[in-house]
Amino acid sequence: MKPKFFWFRISIAFGLLLGLLLLVQTLLTYRYVSRSLVRQEAQREADRRMQSIARTARLTGSRDPATLTPVLNEIVHEAPTQLAWIRILRFDGKVLAESESPAEAPRYQPGDLGKLMDNRERRPAERKTASGSVFVIVNPMRFSPPAFPRAPGPPPTPSPGPDDPRDGRRGEHQGRGGPDIAEIAVYLDGVSTNFGPLRQNLIVGCSAAFALMAAVIVIGLRFRHYMRGKHMEGELTLARRVQHDLFPLENSLAGSLQFAAKCLPSYEVGGDLYDVFEMDSGEVGMVLGDVSGKGLPAALLMGVVQGAVRASSVTGMPAQHEQAAERLNHLLCMKTARERFVSLFWCYFDRRASVLRYVNAGHLPPLLIRQDAGGSQKVIRLDSGGPVLGLLPGARYTQAEVQVEPGDLLVVFSDGILEAANSNDEEFGEQGVLNSVARNWNSPPREVCGGILADVRTFLGKELPQDDQTLLVIQLDAATHGPGASTTLRGSVGAPVAK
Repeated sequence: MKPKFFWFRISIAFGLLLGLLLLVQTLLTYRYVSRSLVRQEAQREADRRMQSIARTARLTGSRDPATLTPVLNEIVHEAPTQLAWIRILRFDGKVLAESESPAEAPRYQPGDLGKLMDNRERRPAERKTASGSVFVIVNPMRFSPPAFPRAPGPPPTPSPGPDDPRDGRRGEHQGRGGPDIAEIAVYLDGVSTNFGPLRQNLIVGCSAAFALMAAVIVIGLRFRHYMRGKHMEGELTLARRVQHDLFPLENSLAGSLQFAAKCLPSYEVGGDLYDVFEMDSGEVGMVLGDVSGKGLPAALLMGVVQGAVRASSVTGMPAQHEQAAERLNHLLCMKTARERFVSLFWCYFDRRASVLRYVNAGHLPPLLIRQDAGGSQKVIRLDSGGPVLGLLPGARYTQAEVQVEPGDLLVVFSDGILEAANSNDEEFGEQGVLNSVARNWNSPPREVCGGILADVRTFLGKELPQDDQTLLVIQLDAATHGPGASTTLRGSVGAPVAK
């Protein structure tokens, strides 16, 4: 196991342990709040109510517990969401006074209250009622003299002092002897509202613990996929480097032609291709194509097309050029799916004859731009050839020729340039290319190419390119010949358009 993977797995285990500890800590805190603090608050509420009853008894001078029934009803009615009932019981369990007690109130047998009084903690007992859960709290009731009269029978037992073993907190009481008992039922929801913010924090803590553990588990499960993705990312970076190395250097035709080109893929690798190479015959071959689709599949097909064009090694002779295009179309039809096709502009430039011979296989028409002495542009669109490659097995292709004049500029582009759309859904278009060329006409091809791409970026604004952007700009340094319109030797070219 690699060390970095080992420490990653240690981190995953530590994250799970941390989330589990956080969850346990939160649950224990919630349990403490729900059981201990709520019970303590219920006990304090019962003590306050018992003191209120005792104070009322002293002020009214009541000697009979039954006379406190209206007082008990009033106290319960004042706090209906906190108190369920209040009862005053004799030590043997007989009810002396009570508020409106529900049927769920406990019934005590002789000796039950004595056992409760002997329990020093006197923890509240939780009971279910129709209105919700309640804590039933019992406490000895201590009145100032005169004490309440007792039922007929043996003489009453004197009230125990604080050190008397019969005291409700320390002594044991049996039968009917002992102090009176106050029983107060406090609603659990009524006192737990005081801990509402704390409970919300506990819920947030539990949620955070579960989220942490879930995130760590997902990271652990997706680790292999993540590493596979990183490996693929490295492979794509390498593929991008290899693809870039397939493109020609701008000084590869030093002393022959000046050109500049740029390919900006929308992903790591793209499906656009361009190439410029010199033949043994002295002619210069130029290619720019656009493979349907994007990403790695398009890049692989692009390499096949570029290698096939280079391997053809044909001259600009019409018959050889047309046959090479047809063989390439047949190869793509046999080896690729029908949804994979290639638009391609493939030309040869003969400097000695000042002729550009080309086949346009379904590509956007490149622009052959010349400028007269008055500064007006004339544009020839090179659109002759045939359909896209790889779609129609029996397609035929025709080579066309155009006469080149000194200073002519050939601009070839993919649809990612013309179809670049801004936030208003407006496309850069052919006119955008012509405007950029006009502003940089007296500059070398490198600056013309850079100016067009800069204008495209400015036109897009904050929008991202949706397709590969490839641009090829060539300065056609042809031999000087007499003036005249472009001449078509085979095929046809678009008529010159004054701009």
